[in-house]
Amino acid sequence: MKTKSIKPKKPADLSDEYWGRLSDSDKALYERIRPVVAASYEIDVGLHQIESFLKEQEEAMRSMGGLLELEPDYQRGHVWTHEQRVRYVESLIRGRAPRLVMFNCPGWTRGKQLGDIPGHHFQCIDGLQRLTTLRMFMRDEVQVFDGLTATALSGTPFDPKRLRIRVGVYEFVTRVELLQFYLDLNAGGTVHPKEELDRVRALLTQANH
Repeated sequence: MKTKSIKPKKPADLSDEYWGRLSDSDKALYERIRPVVAASYEIDVGLHQIESFLKEQEEAMRSMGGLLELEPDYQRGHVWTHEQRVRYVESLIRGRAPRLVMFNCPGWTRGKQLGDIPGHHFQCIDGLQRLTTLRMFMRDEVQVFDGLTATALSGTPFDPKRLRIRVGVYEFVTRVELLQFYLDLNAGGTVHPKEELDRVRALLTQANH
């Protein structure tokens, strides 16, 4: 008896028209390589606006029966040390640090779609430690450059209010897609220890069953 071949699934950020023009072998390559998808929406948020931005998202999600979740289960294994926090903020002030923070929210721009992640669930995918560190810095809980706080830098050429993070919003509707995206993002570098990634791989295996 012939078994049916499983067709590769179209990546969410590709148009139906483009996907329809691809050969089966090219579609299979997309599934094999899994290029990082583009965010559905991106916005710059000033460091002094982070708290109000998060509050607005929390209130908006709650009003629609959803929630804001900054620490999902797959993010809980990795916490920066104080030294890492200091180095990150110093690098950001110097203009060298990565500033992207990624969130997932099904239905953000595409309307309701079928999946096991509830709609209006605004969840931090990646960048939690950056976000946490910058919130601490703006509360003067992290000092940089030998004792300088955010308050001390206010009004100077290095005023933190001039700095921005980039928020990217994705729209994965299934936990399998979301966890695979997280692993693809982080498995290629040295920032996340193997034990943490193995823990997330176990979560992905559970989600597949």
